[in-house]
Amino acid sequence: MNRKTWDQLISGAGLVVAIMLIVLGGLAVYGGNFGRDNVTDRLQPELVQFPPYDAMTPEEQATVGEFAGQQVTTGPQAEAFAKYIAGHLTFVNDGKTYSQTSAAARAEGLDAKTAADLQAKADTLFKGETLRSIMLNAYGWWTVATIALYAGWFMIAAGIVLGILAVFGFIHARRIGRRDTADPVVIEEPVKELQTV
Repeated sequence: MNRKTWDQLISGAGLVVAIMLIVLGGLAVYGGNFGRDNVTDRLQPELVQFPPYDAMTPEEQATVGEFAGQQVTTGPQAEAFAKYIAGHLTFVNDGKTYSQTSAAARAEGLDAKTAADLQAKADTLFKGETLRSIMLNAYGWWTVATIALYAGWFMIAAGIVLGILAVFGFIHARRIGRRDTADPVVIEEPVKELQTV
């Protein structure tokens, strides 16, 4: 296989890979945008709102203060709201989880008032932990979609660069082909005079 054919083969393979990168990158960008839009479309109608900054505790201000007064519509906001909820849940039953509180409410030997009080706390914890997990799920899908979006843009850029290099490879192979088929130049060597001894 001569050099021109080899260069054309490499350039052709590079062009195919470039096209594949651009197509896959386009699909990843579409998927990333779809995922982020989907999260926003699901969160927006719920009208979940952060309280104003001055209504937050100092701990809440430090944790989620940057989102004060905003509606939850993005993944980062959903993660912050999950932290906000978690802070409130620690006060329901001295930091115990729904599972722990529910088990305590069903324990043998409790009087009716204590059992009812614990069950009410378990219900509150269940609702809070469920909302927290929904918010964290939204954050997770937002993160996956964001990674797909950035990976897609990277693949498109890499495909464009590789495509340009492949075109330069074809141009280079064409030049080699012209050079190989050009009329040979004959260089005559000067005739050396024979020396007599």
